Amino acid sequence: MLWNSPALTGDTLFFVQAPGAAHASARLLLIPKATPRLMRATGDVAYEADRDFTWQRGTREIVLTPGSRIPFRTHAEILPPPGSPHSIGESRDGTSHLIYAEGHFFHDQQVVASYEAVESWTGPIPAADPTGLARTLARLRAKQPLKIVLLGDSISTGANASGPMGAPPHQPAWQDLLVTALRERFGAPVSLTNLAVGGTVAPWGIEQLPAAIAGAPDLFIIAFGMNDASGRRPPAEYRELIHQMAATMQATRPACDVIAVATMTGNSDWKYAAPHLYPLYRDELLTLRAPGLAVADVTSLWAWVVERKRFLDLAGNGVNHPNDFGHRLYADVLLALFG
Repeated sequence: MLWNSPALTGDTLFFVQAPGAAHASARLLLIPKATPRLMRATGDVAYEADRDFTWQRGTREIVLTPGSRIPFRTHAEILPPPGSPHSIGESRDGTSHLIYAEGHFFHDQQVVASYEAVESWTGPIPAADPTGLARTLARLRAKQPLKIVLLGDSISTGANASGPMGAPPHQPAWQDLLVTALRERFGAPVSLTNLAVGGTVAPWGIEQLPAAIAGAPDLFIIAFGMNDASGRRPPAEYRELIHQMAATMQATRPACDVIAVATMTGNSDWKYAAPHLYPLYRDELLTLRAPGLAVADVTSLWAWVVERKRFLDLAGNGVNHPNDFGHRLYADVLLALFG
């Protein structure tokens, strides 16, 4: 997992030339022991130290050289004027647009770094929850079939992961990474019914409960919050909706465990992002933890990574979707719950 791997792979970088800076730069998550290996996120171009980038020992900063083959954007291109291509007119300042695109626009401009870190991990470490997932763990350890049903928004449809986009390296979305990891770890048959739909909010999830129950899950994953926060849903109301989904499922299927997912954060420059709400949503979800109900705290780990890097390093569309690195982060947080 991200926090305990001897080496980091896929640490994604989106290079930006800041105002007044001579060259574009980006920050690694951790300090490397030696010069990191950089490749285009699509895997088809390997970049060379000194030719394409420089790195100073003891730092996390990668700086592009003059004439580097690595793509970058200027600060003005990150906040372009109205009417610019690959932009959305919803910046927080109300005067500029934000760089934005669906598909693999961001993926094609991002770089992945691989290195062994000399720096110790100081960020959040998601904990296992053997109480919240006791029945699920018992099934997996007995190598019995495990049926998962997922309800969520566009993040859970796999939005902007390279696999669903049909772009190299074709990495699956977080929920499929999780299923594969559970199969490999426990040797049990694990299946997934994904009912997630883009643009949805928690009240929509309530409406979909009959379909979720019909899927006869042993494990029910609830992953809303991004769009609820954009609509400024009060935290207490959000909590009650998630609780209602979990309680309704377990009233019908008492042996079903539930995972409630605390969402990634949105781009703070986007006017529909709600930096004040994401941690409040997380805190409300944490009050729901109980035997049979675990919480996957993506929010805390995501916020820590963004603080050390920049949001566009994890962005799939520039505002509210994860890239491959972000989908891996999601999968790692959920997998940690299983110990």
